[in-house]
Amino acid sequence: MRLLNVTAGPGGRSYMSFTKVPAKLDEFCIALNQQRKNAKSLTTQELYEISFDAHFNLVTIHPWADGNGRMARLVMNWLQFEYGLIPTRITADDKEDYIKALVETRENEDLSIFREFMTKTMINHLSREISIFEESIEKDLLLSITEKQKTEDKIIDLLKVNPKHTSKTLAEAIGITQKGIEKQLAKLKTQGKIERIGSAKGGFWKIIKDSNNH
Repeated sequence: MRLLNVTAGPGGRSYMSFTKVPAKLDEFCIALNQQRKNAKSLTTQELYEISFDAHFNLVTIHPWADGNGRMARLVMNWLQFEYGLIPTRITADDKEDYIKALVETRENEDLSIFREFMTKTMINHLSREISIFEESIEKDLLLSITEKQKTEDKIIDLLKVNPKHTSKTLAEAIGITQKGIEKQLAKLKTQGKIERIGSAKGGFWKIIKDSNNH
């Protein structure tokens, strides 16, 4: 805490005399701890509101030259972790709307403004993260399918050149494990694309249906 005694700032009302800060902090902590005692009986929405309100109430206690916003967000996230909630994030892109919500809440003395902003921001971030996650899953699935198709095609091409290939020589040629090749061969047999003629040692592979030409 720096003893700045600043009275300037947005609207000229956003800073208080440093002499009032200790009492305001005590008041803040007492009220918040009382809410924490009753947390078990609250809904998820009410728990989020406690964390949002704590954020707003702490950020309006001054005079920190810098860092009170960060501390308020840390307290908010700490409460959310305590209640087992998904933490709320404020990014650089949110800064302008974030400050606007703080100012409007203070000027209108209406906590619902800041609560609604934080809820909306959280929903937007979660929706974006879920979308990114779903896209990554889809890409991984497509990559997996593509890799399998490539392996299947390589096996067919190699067997065309040398029907006497074994799972070991196919694995060495393609660059995957012998077990992986055996799974692919079993799959191709089940699909009716290849057939084993003769014994495992002296026989050969016959291509019934070329996977490259459906």
